[in-house]
This record gives sequence, structure tokens and C-alpha cells, in this order.
Amino acid sequence: MTIPGRKPPPCEQFKDDCNPATPSQLAVLFSSFGLISIGAGCIRPCSMAFGADQLDKETPDSERIFERFFNWYYASTAMSVAIALTIMVYIQDHLGWSFGFGILAILMFFSAFMFLFGSSLYVKVKLISSFFTGFVQVPIAALKNRHLNPPAADSNEYYHHSDAKKLAPTNKLSPLSALSPSLVCP
Repeated sequence: MTIPGRKPPPCEQFKDDCNPATPSQLAVLFSSFGLISIGAGCIRPCSMAFGADQLDKETPDSERIFERFFNWYYASTAMSVAIALTIMVYIQDHLGWSFGFGILAILMFFSAFMFLFGSSLYVKVKLISSFFTGFVQVPIAALKNRHLNPPAADSNEYYHHSDAKKLAPTNKLSPLSALSPSLVCP
């Protein structure tokens, strides 16, 4: 199912006289790609943090609980990708794209309904500062520090602050240090 006029006319493979997409069709296509990438980029990191916020951090067993949460999060993500690449492709190939996208649309509406239905039960962490504060701080800091000279290429200042306590590597820092004594600093 497509919006009339938004899809270029069909073209036979290996023919040179195909009608190209119009600028408005390309604008719709590229704006759709942009919206998809913004949506995916916003939901993936936020869903993991939102899920972790629902867990009790004060219990003595919280480290194990968080570990299990993240394991299940990634396992369910991998399973959903496997289902999308096998079962949904099979349905779309054998029952049609409209039926396949219909199933996906129903599942998306169901998940949005369940999210909104349960929103009164969720733990909602209050923001410490405005969301846009970080976006404003970066250009201001860049303008403020634009006259600073970068450290010399052979300097360790890229990796250490001037007031930080520097530690020399020892054999205790890495179990692999014993394998190559030449890599260990005196």
C-alpha cells in the first residue's frame, strides 16, 4: 500500500529508459529515512536507561539484578531481530507486504498502548538540569577555549589533567603484563 504519486512508475530490469523519481518523491523518501533514523536513535538508548530506572538500586542484590536486566534486554533485542529477519520476511513473501506490515503496525500500536496504559506505574526520574543545557555548553566551551594551544605531540597531557596524580604501570595492573616484560614501565 503506497500513497498515490509517491512511488515512481515501475521499471523493467536491465532497461535504460526508466523514469527517474521526481524531486518530491525523493524528498519524501529522504525525509522518511531521516525520521526513521531519528526515531531509532532516540528510542534505543532511552529504552535501556528507562528500563534500568525501574529497578531498585538500593537492594544488596542490585548488581545481579542489573546484570540480568541487561542480559535479557540484549537477548530480547537479538530475538526480535531474528524474528524480523525470518518469520516476518516469510510472511511478507508468502502472504504479501500489506499483511506483513499490517502485523507490524498492530504490534506497534499494541506496544504503544501498553506503554501509555502502564505509565502511571513507571518510576520517572526527575531531570537534574535541562535537556538542552549540554547542547548549549559545548559551543560555549569551544568558544571560550578557542585561543588555547594544544599540548605537544609527545606530551601526556592528552591523557592526563595537569592536576591529576599519574601512576606508572606495574605488574599488578594487568595479568597480561607478565607475558611481555618489555611493555611494563619501570
